[in-house]
Amino acid sequence: MSGKPEDAAKSDVAALAANLAGQIASLAAFEGSGLASQGIAGSRFGSAGSTSGGPSYAGPRAMLENAGRFVSPVLPAGAALRPLKAALLRVLRIVTRDQTTFNSALLEALRGALLETAASLNDFASVSAEARETARHAEAATVAARERLERVVADLSDLSVRVGREAAARESAGRDLGASQRRLDALEKDRDARFEALAREREKEAVELLGAHEAIRGLRIEWSTLRSNLQNGAGGAAPPDARGSEAKGALRADDPLRAGLYVDFEEHFRGSEADIRARQGKDAARFRGATRPVADLGCGRGEFLEALKAEGVTGIGCDANPVMAARAAGKGLAVDAADLFSWLGARPDASLSGITAFQVVEHLAPASLFDLAELSVRKLAPGGRVLFETVNPESVYAMRWFWMDLTHVRPIPAPSLAQLLRASGFKDVAVDFRSPVPDTEALPAGLAEDPRFAPIARLLFAPQDYAVTGVK
Repeated sequence: MSGKPEDAAKSDVAALAANLAGQIASLAAFEGSGLASQGIAGSRFGSAGSTSGGPSYAGPRAMLENAGRFVSPVLPAGAALRPLKAALLRVLRIVTRDQTTFNSALLEALRGALLETAASLNDFASVSAEARETARHAEAATVAARERLERVVADLSDLSVRVGREAAARESAGRDLGASQRRLDALEKDRDARFEALAREREKEAVELLGAHEAIRGLRIEWSTLRSNLQNGAGGAAPPDARGSEAKGALRADDPLRAGLYVDFEEHFRGSEADIRARQGKDAARFRGATRPVADLGCGRGEFLEALKAEGVTGIGCDANPVMAARAAGKGLAVDAADLFSWLGARPDASLSGITAFQVVEHLAPASLFDLAELSVRKLAPGGRVLFETVNPESVYAMRWFWMDLTHVRPIPAPSLAQLLRASGFKDVAVDFRSPVPDTEALPAGLAEDPRFAPIARLLFAPQDYAVTGVK
């Protein structure tokens, strides 16, 4: 009896071992376990049903899942000899506990590595796909760039041909330009030679013309001097004027406008001594550095002689009004009470550096103006200056005051007096307008500058006086 149970137990253990061996064999022969060569090949090269183009891990994944079932064996509920098998498993678990733990850890490590590898390979597959797409775009861009490069090379070849043609054209143009430049240089040289010859000819003509002009001026001076000598004798005092003293504007003893009354008259209408002296200061500066005396005809109160003294110039004067002459002499000035023609005629010829007459010529008859110009030529030294100031008849405002002086004979236009000096032999004749109308009595500035009223302003309110100067 006792031998039979043992034999039965042995047969049960043998059956269990055979069962485990069969299960292990089935695991090894499992199509997706990875142990079969076909399964392994499928895991490396992918399954036929894969559409992603990447590697397939279905076989290794299934093998790990099957292996997980054997890490810790569990008996099914309806297994034969279940109690015996359970006892055997408990006995074996004591022996295989460490191996089971190791297998479980190894299985988890393999599963994690498999997942990481799968993720990495999937990323690599994605990157590879993008790289292939980028490579396709790069290849297309390379083709396009090659085509453009070929076109650029063709354009450069064409440009090289054109540049060669242009270089040849420029070289030809350079040769033509050089020839033209040589011709132009020759023309300029010829032109310069012609201009130089013409300039020498014109210079010669100018010198001859200047000499002729100076000769004519010398003849005029000589004629004026000769005429003055013939009229006044051999350089002596002027004889009594056949036209009478009235023609020269002199005051006779029986003249109703007595000498004293005329002084008051001039003081009232001409202005104060300070005003006249200030106005004549610029004229005195014209004679600065004079080496001979300057004669002031009709010197009046002597304002101009005082201005000359301030400039360091010797001044002498005369006035037909004895009261005026005495007033000037009382200031220590060299003034004589005399008729200007007789007084000036008594001066030695060419003895004066200047002759001036302020507000005098309008008192003279026309013939006396010629006498004054000719006499001035005689008495001035070469380079001497003459200055005659008078009222400007082109100013209606000034003419209102002109006739206030009852001794005025006639107004003299500036062009006429200037031409008289030129005709008498003076050079550098110039007209200087002066004594502007006071702003309070002239047209307003804005109105005077209006083109519609400017002619009226020039006619009515032109400067009141002018001075004509000339050099012997």
